[in-house]
Amino acid sequence: MIPMLTLLPTLEIMKERRYDLYRDAKCRFCLTENEDEDHIIYCQQLKDKWITIANNTVHQYDQVLTNFITQEKQIQIQLNQKDIQQLHLWNRNFFKHTIGINYELPISFVHLLLRNFFPKGKYKELKNIVKSKKIALTIATLYLEVFTNEFHNIIWQPCCKIIAEWEQTKGIKKQEKKRRLSSHKYIKYNRTLTTQIEEDTYDLKGRKILKHNEQWSIALEKSRQYINKQIRERNKVAWKRVVKAYTEAICYNDPI
Repeated sequence: MIPMLTLLPTLEIMKERRYDLYRDAKCRFCLTENEDEDHIIYCQQLKDKWITIANNTVHQYDQVLTNFITQEKQIQIQLNQKDIQQLHLWNRNFFKHTIGINYELPISFVHLLLRNFFPKGKYKELKNIVKSKKIALTIATLYLEVFTNEFHNIIWQPCCKIIAEWEQTKGIKKQEKKRRLSSHKYIKYNRTLTTQIEEDTYDLKGRKILKHNEQWSIALEKSRQYINKQIRERNKVAWKRVVKAYTEAICYNDPI
């Protein structure tokens, strides 16, 4: 199975292909950050959608498990009632950190699932319940399929629709996207590899990548400091001139 994230033509990938068309295009949901694989997960505007995906996956998979258990009974692979209850409980607790009070996503799980990797700890729990590697692998594969479908329907399809609408406003047509540029017209775009820590983005050397509003705040503060410095220096010069003129006036009016 090919990892799904490698197949997603994010805006950063589109920039690599045709920078002349996409240039500084940002995520169409938050409009501030570059849209790469990680940003799809961490974008604050998609946070509620990830919660919906987690809830839907658990709900849909309950029925998938029921159907699977029925089929397994038909081929003489028995799971007792306790095993079945544990399986359903395992499913309902899969995203327990996601569906908690803080509504925080289990980012590590999302990274793995989107790359078609199943969380090792969850797989061990599953294998301990069903006591069969074959059944555990089948259940894990079905889980990935349900999760992938939910992601596609809730995030990726709407994302593609919004980007298509944006492309239309920019006059970017399908034929133009597919057209190969000659080497002298091709503009190379190198992505900055980043990592996400909480709500901040860092490069691979641990340097924080500032958001646009943070860059503006710093620029404005530096400008303010520079202007204040110039005012102080000019006031200082002006004050020296006043003192000098006053001193000269005193000396002129009070000759020794």
